[in-house]
Amino acid sequence: MSEKLDKLRATLKKEQERRIKLNNRIAVLERRIQEEEAAEVSSMVRTANVTPEQLATLLRQSANTTPNPAALAAVGVSFEKEENEDEV
Repeated sequence: MSEKLDKLRATLKKEQERRIKLNNRIAVLERRIQEEEAAEVSSMVRTANVTPEQLATLLRQSANTTPNPAALAAVGVSFEKEENEDEV
């Protein structure tokens, strides 16, 4: 076979391996993003003192309209006051 063809095949193989590594890295990053989003949602739910039933109600309401303070109060959501370091 020609030397040029061998070089092209070698380059192709190298780029295919590079693509596999990039795809793996993308999958890891997507998984980390999902985990971080889940952690943020969990933190927000804990901060709001929302029960699973209240959360389900809020999610159903948010499918139709944007939740507002009145809607939150209607399902009994109460937010913990966040401590501000400046006020201490």
